[in-house]
Amino acid sequence: MIHGGTLRAANTFPTDRFLVEFGSRRNSGASYEDIVLQNLMLDCNYRGGGILLLNPIRITISDCYITHFSPVGISVHKGHETFIHNSFLGQHITVGGDPQERNFSGTAIRLDSNDNGITDVVIFSAQIGIEVLGQANIMTGVHCYNKATGWGGTGIMIRKGATQNRIIGCYMDYTGIVLEESNRITISNSYFLGDAFILLKAGRSGTAFGLSIVDNIFTGSEHGVPIVQTQGAFSHVKQTCVDDNSASGMALRSTRARVSVSGFGSSWTVDLSQILLFPAAIAHVQYSFYTPQFNATDARITFPQHALQYITATSITVVSDRPVEAVVSFSIDQSSYTDNDMPSIYHVASPGSQMAPHKN
Repeated sequence: MIHGGTLRAANTFPTDRFLVEFGSRRNSGASYEDIVLQNLMLDCNYRGGGILLLNPIRITISDCYITHFSPVGISVHKGHETFIHNSFLGQHITVGGDPQERNFSGTAIRLDSNDNGITDVVIFSAQIGIEVLGQANIMTGVHCYNKATGWGGTGIMIRKGATQNRIIGCYMDYTGIVLEESNRITISNSYFLGDAFILLKAGRSGTAFGLSIVDNIFTGSEHGVPIVQTQGAFSHVKQTCVDDNSASGMALRSTRARVSVSGFGSSWTVDLSQILLFPAAIAHVQYSFYTPQFNATDARITFPQHALQYITATSITVVSDRPVEAVVSFSIDQSSYTDNDMPSIYHVASPGSQMAPHKN
């Protein structure tokens, strides 16, 4: 255990080192375990990083305050089962709304490792709050207000290849989440303030598989910023659900839609452009046709014949064989769930993301 003290980098401290370092880049295997860093104040003096763990096994970092790092506060490389909790990290000491926020740089926590946990951590200034390059990590109770999205900041960044990661019960304060990897990622029960949103980058694969973004709360400033946005063309959407989120002052987006249209006529069309997440990808459509003037159980009455006529990139149309007063309800899902499902019908490239305003 290393605990209960302060380490401060001198003005001559090497800029490519960390105040606390474990392991060696020459050793590819784990060589240490069961080490605790607790109740430490690490002042990097803008000359290096705070903690470097190389090939760690079962390490705990708790109740630490790490500041003035450049470029990384905590870096975990390979190994597994490092737990970081009850700690505060910030490149600059601030309580938010800093006039120099646009100049914040560096990364507070970098996880280039698998099977780690970050719990109850506050990141109050950095270009990137948490950068995840490994798999099977979990982040819970994290509060990021490190740098507003409008200034180019990112709260949590999931890099390409970092599959099977979970973000649960976190607070994204004017800074959002960027997914360069949409393969088996879960974001749930989190709170997004100040037009903070989730950005999905398609990359070369253009695949969203096992992505779950559910039960989150979004609060914005009536600028119409979508809660989830895409960048690039997604050609495959499978076992993916973006649904059951709530938004105030922002625009909801979902992979599922339940809408109804009504009126007198022989054609009913629903516009999905302001509802569905992926600009043009529909895997399943179901609809019900209700007309109060006809009783389908009365043998003396011929119920209107109706059918799904066509699907475009943003709309679905149902027609009947004669004009009637009707209510047509639709259930749409953009994701396929089995190998037998037909691929999504339409795919187009998406526009660039809509940025959130700066935090005052």
